[in-house]
Amino acid sequence: MDSKRRKPPASILEIASAAGVSPATVSRAFNRPELLSAATRQHVLDIAEQHNFSPDRLGSSLRSGNTRTLGLVLPTLSNPVFADCFEGAEKRARQSGYSMMMTVTHYDPALEAAAVQRLAGHRLEGIILTVSDARNSVVLNTLKSSGMACVLAYNECPTMSCAAVDNRAAAHDMVVYLASLGHKRIAFLSGPLDLSDRARSRLKGARDTAKRLKLHSVTHHVMSTHTTANSAIVTALLRGADRPSALFCSNDLLAMDVISTLQELGVRVPDDISVAGFDGIRYGTCMSPTLTSIEAPGFEIGRAACHLLLEQIEHGSAASIQVPHRLVRGASAAAFLANADHHNEKITPC
Repeated sequence: MDSKRRKPPASILEIASAAGVSPATVSRAFNRPELLSAATRQHVLDIAEQHNFSPDRLGSSLRSGNTRTLGLVLPTLSNPVFADCFEGAEKRARQSGYSMMMTVTHYDPALEAAAVQRLAGHRLEGIILTVSDARNSVVLNTLKSSGMACVLAYNECPTMSCAAVDNRAAAHDMVVYLASLGHKRIAFLSGPLDLSDRARSRLKGARDTAKRLKLHSVTHHVMSTHTTANSAIVTALLRGADRPSALFCSNDLLAMDVISTLQELGVRVPDDISVAGFDGIRYGTCMSPTLTSIEAPGFEIGRAACHLLLEQIEHGSAASIQVPHRLVRGASAAAFLANADHHNEKITPC
């Protein structure tokens, strides 16, 4: 048995003495950082870290009735954009002295209400969430009725505070770019639209833009999940008489799996067909070919959503933030070559 006694944690008085400030200033550094200058707060935090000090949040929350804890409900963390969203939200929360609790719903609307209820049991002061369909969400109606502060991340909704990119405008930019490369037949691939209003908006934006540009109507092909390609569906759309020359996928993970499926079928990207995604995840720049995509910065979306939530909690204000998107021109989309159709003969049914 280790005979050494564990050193007791430093007290707020010891931290104040070491930092040369008052105990009230130490308290503000953790609980009301907006009242301090950035230099003073950072100085206190550095001293606290050196002494392994952490504030007694449990005791203070019991005394005040405020837990200074926020909730975050996301579809998954297997998609890097949502992991980035968590990091952005958590960092913004930490800067204002809040902590973050998170859960995932696996794109299942039935789990959304259970997830929110589970988090609400921890006396949260507000929740950030991404839902399947913001316009027809039971859990959002419940939150509104309860008076709980809440903000949507990624979902666009005119009746709620939200932080998101303009999905239709982003899809417009992608279709305009593909059209500039000579593509007139574009197919949109996604998971079930009832599980993602973001994919539905992107499809609408793509179709509206194709119509304005007098391209062929954008066809829609539904995969069983949002991030996994169905080889049989991909094979069928490539063997059809109206074979597209470009595939626009509703997210990058799906686009990556589509490229892998095409390679297994002996179809070259982008020589025989172009592929584009949506999200702009970092891994897209590391693959070969590099992925053409729309960057919807998850970190910025998470940070913006948390900022909106804190504004609701602390000032009672409700607003939305439209996060800018950016077209990423990767190597997976290239100029259309009319003679690429000869490669159809290499595709075999699954």
